[in-house]
This record gives sequence, C-alpha cells and structure tokens, in this order.
Amino acid sequence: MKLKILLCLSLLCNALILRADPGPVRVITLEEACQRAEENSLDLKKAALDLELSRIQAKNLWAQVLPSLSASGSMGHRFPLHDTAPRTDPSLSAGLRLSLGLSAALPYTMKKISLTYQKNLADHDRARRQLVLASSKTFYSLLTQKKYLEVLEGTMSLAVEQLERDRIARQNGYIGELEFLSSSLSTEKARLAHNKALSEYRLQLRDFLAALGIEDQPGISLEGAVEISKIAPDPEALITLYLPRHTELQARRAELDRLRVLRNETALSTKGPSVNFSSSWGVSKAGGFDDSVSGDVSVTIPLDPWIPRSRQDQTFKQAGVEYEKARLDLQDAENSARREIRSYTERIETTWTEVETARLNSDYAQRAYDLAVQAHRMGTMNFLDFETIRHRLTEARQQQFESELAYRILILDLASILNIEEDQLLHLRTGS
Repeated sequence: MKLKILLCLSLLCNALILRADPGPVRVITLEEACQRAEENSLDLKKAALDLELSRIQAKNLWAQVLPSLSASGSMGHRFPLHDTAPRTDPSLSAGLRLSLGLSAALPYTMKKISLTYQKNLADHDRARRQLVLASSKTFYSLLTQKKYLEVLEGTMSLAVEQLERDRIARQNGYIGELEFLSSSLSTEKARLAHNKALSEYRLQLRDFLAALGIEDQPGISLEGAVEISKIAPDPEALITLYLPRHTELQARRAELDRLRVLRNETALSTKGPSVNFSSSWGVSKAGGFDDSVSGDVSVTIPLDPWIPRSRQDQTFKQAGVEYEKARLDLQDAENSARREIRSYTERIETTWTEVETARLNSDYAQRAYDLAVQAHRMGTMNFLDFETIRHRLTEARQQQFESELAYRILILDLASILNIEEDQLLHLRTGS
C-alpha cells in the first residue's frame, strides 16, 4: 500500500512539473545565435584588433621611406678659474637635421607589411567561419537533444498510462503483483531517463547561452529543425572547383608568400647596399652670430654576408631553407586536402545510407509497438515483452535523430573546409 502511495505521489509531481512550464519567453534562431556568438567572442575581438593594427600599417606604407627630422639645442657658459683669464659670453647653438635612408630591401619590407594585413584579414574571416560552424553544430545538437527529450517525455507518459491501467487490472485481479511491480519499475526507469536527458540538455543549453552572452532563464527555446536531404557530391568535381579555396591551403599559400618575401628581404638587407642622405642646419652664438648648412651622402656595402659561413650568410641560407620547407608543406597539404574531400564525400554517402536504415528501423519499431499495445491489452503478450518492444522504439528514434544530426554536421564540415556556403552543397541533390 505504501508503495502504491509513493508511486502515485511521484507521478503527480512529474505531471505538475510538466504542466508548470510557463511557455517560452524567448525564441532563439540559428541566425541570431551565430550573430550573437560573433558579437560576444573574445577571440574574434582580439583578431579584429590585430586586423585593425595591420590595416593602419598597410595604409601608411610610405611611412617607411619618409625622412626623419630631428632638432637640437644647447646652451653653455664658461667660468674662468683665475682672474687673469678672459671672460667669455654664454654660448648658444641650435640645429635641425634631416636624414633619409634607403635600402635595397625596402620594397620587400613594404610588401611584407601588406602581406601581414592580408594574412590577418584571412585569419579573422577564418576565425569567424569557425565560430559560426561551432555555433551551428551546437545549435543542431541541442535541437536533436530537445527532439529526443520529446520522445522520452512521450515514453514516460505512455508508461504512466500503462501503470494506471495495470493498477486497475491489479485491483480487479487480472494481473499479478510481479507484473504490476514490473510496470512500476518501467515507469520509474522512464522517468529517470527523461530527467537525466533533461539535465544534460539544460547544462549544454546554459553553456551555449553563456557563449552567446544571453542570461540563462526559464522558457528559452531554440527554434529550428535538423532538416536534411540527400546530396551526391562528386569528389573530383569538388577538387577541381574548390580545392584552391580550401581553408588550410589558403593559409599555407599565405605563409609561403610571406616566407618568399622574407627571404628576398633578408637577402637584400644583408647583402644589398644602403644609401643615406642627410642635411643639417645649425646656428650658434658665441661671441658672434654664425650659421651653417651641411649635407652628405653615404653608401654602405656590407662585406660580411658575402663571406661563406659568416653569420649573415647563415641567416640568408636559413631563410631559403624555411621557404623550401613551406613549399613542400604546401604540396603535402594539397594531397591531404584531396584525400580529405574524397573522405568526406564517401562518409556523406555512407551516412545517408545509415539515415535511411535508421528511419526504416524507426518505422518498423513504431509499427511493432502499435501491434504490441493491442496484444498487451488483449492479454496475449506479457509485460516484459511489451516493455522490450517499447524500449526498442525509443532506441530506434534516438538512432534516427543521431544519424540525421551526423549527416547534417558532415555537410557543415565539408562546406567549411571548401570555404563555400552551405547552399552550394545543398544544390548538389541527386539528379540535379
């Protein structure tokens, strides 16, 4: 009797909790989630600061060749130690100096600054895309968990209804105590599975909202669905069209360009001549007023870099080795990118087969459950067999949701590595 009372109270509490939901007070879409993720990402903000700094430097490239201007001034007075020494008036002097230095490596220095800006621009865009990709994955994962929660909630409701029918049947003597206890245990297991999944969902949702800069509060709901459709991407066509846009290859090419410029800059700065122009004007007053103008030109030709095994010669050779290594890394990255694209297309095809199998299995499990309900009500199926079929239905639904999510994420990943929009892949439907 006490067990029955405890079960009834537990079911009543669950019903009150489910009905106490005040409804969503805020709905978040995928577009809003991605936008807020960009606005609240500290890493993206730091990348934007680096980009702005390099943009200012690239915008003022000619500052590298502007002359330097300096001014100087001095005042002095001479005090004799003996009375017989003649006294002198205070001395004043002032001057201006204009200096301009030109190096053979200057064009490559300016090019390096420009490449740094382009690299930071690409890094910022790449970081933004990766942030949007991660936010989209988390968003779709939460939608899948929410959908599975609805299945568990429905399973728990069915278990509660079945327990109520078994309670009446137990009172009327149609079933025994063991079968009624099995029904009670099944209800508690369904409730436990639902509460556990709900706790995990709320925890991940809280972390996701924190990343978006949204305060966690009851009633927040994610709006959307994990919609998928079969696509048939040709790996060789993707390689031909989009391999140059591959995110890793773009970064490798940018690094190769930077090292090429650095190699040339190192060669000319260590072995090339440099010219320095300077002009100065000075005025002084020491017993009389006097001013002068001077100018000079100097050419410096370094000799050490031309000596084999010197420090400067080793620096130049090291720059050449780094460039050659980067060129080989680019070739290896291109081969890896081709394999990666082929691998993704194969996984997309395989995963779609898994999706179709999971959907068929879900339909079969649903039909088996409908027949099992009728058989159990007619008394031709015991509770343990009925519970097994109901558990298989829950597992089949979970497998279906997980396979659809995996297929969706594969499409997102493939579009990301090809550096194209997702719609361009979605247009590659079978027969299109």
